[in-house]
Formats: sequence, C-alpha cells, structure tokens
Amino acid sequence: MLILNIIFWLTCYPLIFLMYFLLRNARDKNSWCFGVVLSKEWKKDPEVDLIDIEYRKNLKNMMVVFAVLPFFTLFMKHMSFLFTFWMIWILVICFLPLYWYAKANKQMRVLKSKRGWNPAGEFSYTDLKIAGLPKKVKLVTFLPCIILSLLPVPLSFVAFQESGYTAFRICIVTFALCTILFYLSAMWTDNLKVSVICEDTDTNMNYARAKKQVWKNFWLICCWFNTAFTWGIFVSMYFRESGFTWILVGSAIYCVVLMVLCAWLIKKIFAVNKSYEDKRTMKDAMDDDNHWIFGMVYYNPKDTHVMVDNRMGTGTAMNLATGVGKGMYVFATLCLLIVPVSCIWLIMLDFTPMRTEVVENTIVCTHLSVEYEIPLEDIEEYTVITDMPEVTKVSGTGMDSICSGTFEIYREGMFEAFYNPQNDLFIKIVTEDENYYISGYDDAATQEIVNEITAYIK
Repeated sequence: MLILNIIFWLTCYPLIFLMYFLLRNARDKNSWCFGVVLSKEWKKDPEVDLIDIEYRKNLKNMMVVFAVLPFFTLFMKHMSFLFTFWMIWILVICFLPLYWYAKANKQMRVLKSKRGWNPAGEFSYTDLKIAGLPKKVKLVTFLPCIILSLLPVPLSFVAFQESGYTAFRICIVTFALCTILFYLSAMWTDNLKVSVICEDTDTNMNYARAKKQVWKNFWLICCWFNTAFTWGIFVSMYFRESGFTWILVGSAIYCVVLMVLCAWLIKKIFAVNKSYEDKRTMKDAMDDDNHWIFGMVYYNPKDTHVMVDNRMGTGTAMNLATGVGKGMYVFATLCLLIVPVSCIWLIMLDFTPMRTEVVENTIVCTHLSVEYEIPLEDIEEYTVITDMPEVTKVSGTGMDSICSGTFEIYREGMFEAFYNPQNDLFIKIVTEDENYYISGYDDAATQEIVNEITAYIK
C-alpha cells in the first residue's frame, strides 16, 4: 500500500499547485476579469483591486489547508480508505476553488452594473482570412512518433511469447493508443474557432498562428514523450521481476511531466494573450456576460459553435446550449457520480470478509457475491502450498485482504484466484477447464477445505 500511496502523491498532489497557478491570475485573462468583460481602464478601479485581493486570499488559504490534508494518508492502513481520500481530495481541489471564482464573478457583475460599464451590443465577427489560415497540425509531423509508438505492440508478442507478460502488453497497447489520441486532440484544437480581436486582418492572423503554434508544440511534445514511455514499458519486459516496479514509478513520473507540460501550456497561452491585449478592440457574441454562468459555463443558443475560448484559465469551453454540449455535460456528470460509487464499492470489498466453503460437494467462493463454484468431482489434481508464487493481476481485485479474478504466473500461465494474500496456506486446484488458487478466510478455514477435498477423493 505504501507504493500505491507514493503513486498518489506523485500523480495527484501536484494538482493543487496546477489549480492554484491556473486560477490565481483570473483578473488578467485577456479582456476578462473573473469571467466578466472589462476594459483595461476599468480594471484599474480600486474596487476591482479589493475583489481581487479577497479572491486571492481565500484561494490561498483554501489551498494551504488542502495541501496539508494528504499527510494524514501516511497513517492510513486500508487501501479502500486511501483510495477514497485521494478521490474526494481531487474532486474538492478541482471544484471548491470555483466557489471563490463564482463569488468574485458575482461581485464583478454587480460592480460593473453599478459603474455603468456596458460594452457595445452583441455581435459576431468573422475574419475570412483566418478561416483560410493553413493548419499547423499536419499528419507528416506526427506520423513518425505514431509509428514508433505502435511498433512495440507487435514486438511484445514476438520477443516474449511465454506466459506472464499479459499486463505488460496491455500497458503497451494502452499508451500506444494514447499517442494517436494526442494527435487527434491536436487536430481538434487546430480546427477550433479563433477569436477576432481587432479590425486588422494581419493582427488577427498572427494571433491565430501564435495560439495554434503553442497548441501544436504542446501536443507534439506529449506525443514524443508518450512514445518514449511506451518504449520504456517494452524495455522493462526484459527485466520482468522488477519491471512492474519501474512501470509504476515511470507512470508516476509520466503524470508529473504531463502536469508540468500543462503548466507550460498555460504560461505560453497567457503570454500570447497578454502580448495582444493592447490590440484587442473588438467584442463578439461570446463576450456577452449574460451567456456565461458564473463566468465559467458558456450557454448561448444563438451561437452554433460547440467550443469557444474559455474565460477561466486557458483552453476552451463548451457551449452548453448545443446538443453536443448538453451531451458532454451529462456524460461528465455521470463520470463524477461514478467516483463516490466506486469508493463505496471499494470499501465494501475491503471490509466484507471472503468465505470459502464446501456445500453439497461443491467448493463455493463468496465475497460480495458468489465468485466461483468448483464441483469436487471436477478436480483432477490439488496441491497444498505454503509459498504463493509471484503473480500478476490481469483482471479482478487485488487488495491486501483478497485477491479475486484472473491472475497470471510467469511461465505457468493464467489462473482464477480467490485467496487471502495474508495467509500462509493455499490450495492449487487443477480441473479440465481451469486452474485455481484458493484459500479460506484464514489458514484454519483453508485446512478445513483441504480435509473436505481429501475425504471426497478417498
């Protein structure tokens, strides 16, 4: 469990700094201030300074508190509690800071109305030359890393034909597909609408080129880094016994590097926007404050664009008024609901005792439900073992209190598992169709099963 906690620390803990870096400059986002359209002159108002100071203070205090809380995981002894804590912590870190942002947005809207800061009416501008701007993302640029990333997939089957490498192959295929996903994401961002910031076409085109170049470089770096990591997994197959440890450590480093790249992206996009801030003289339909809920969620039935520039942080926001936008928000909500459900399920797995017993000449393995039923008459061979070999989980549950599902033993092959890894006594059962490694809740219960099998066979 210590390794799992270290992975959580390396992959999740930097998120708090990324969120703080992303949200602390909410006042200086283009012509927006906390999601409200404000000109450069309006931002100099003393009340704007007060709102900004209060926002930063609240954000900083909240981040300090939640930066300390993960240290309590060092004293947790159950994996289910550890997983639940980190999942809830991630959700809180991602969403609670938005409360202070929404509060500042409301204060800015009130101040804007009080001061009579009303921009021109709602218009939508399109610079036709931008529409014909050559694409930055081209397949020929990304094709080498895509090919190199896919190459370890067949090599993993050719070079390692014996059993015991299924988990390695699954990792290789997964990350190879991530390279393709990064390329598709690059194409998607390259085709997004770019804002028209002024009446000068050359300025609009340079602004569009600058943003597209930053996004292209980001996705290209991600592709090459992902390709290198995929090859790293393949190389780890040559050091099988320590390979999984290196994959776990590498995965943690992988997540940290991706977060660093995201921070680099945010910084670059901010720099591009800031360099063109003085040249921004035009507002379009998406700049109407009434179309932005709390300055974060875009809802404009008159705008047919699915994606627009985000007012908060960097990147893009989805138009909730479109069919695609509504569908994606429903999907995102369902994904969020899965988190508490999975935490409850994991706690039930951890604290529900396993039970293995012989009922009517059948070995019945029960946890939350009946996992396996092995008729005694189907047993061709059984062996009592006191030293469980090194196993790799292919699918199922692998916890400190129970291993259940499909596992794999190096050079022996796959088997069905249902045992308590804390025990010293296990039973290997061979049938015509399947091999099993099972145990009772403790060694005494395992010995009772052995006695039942022995008595039946005799």
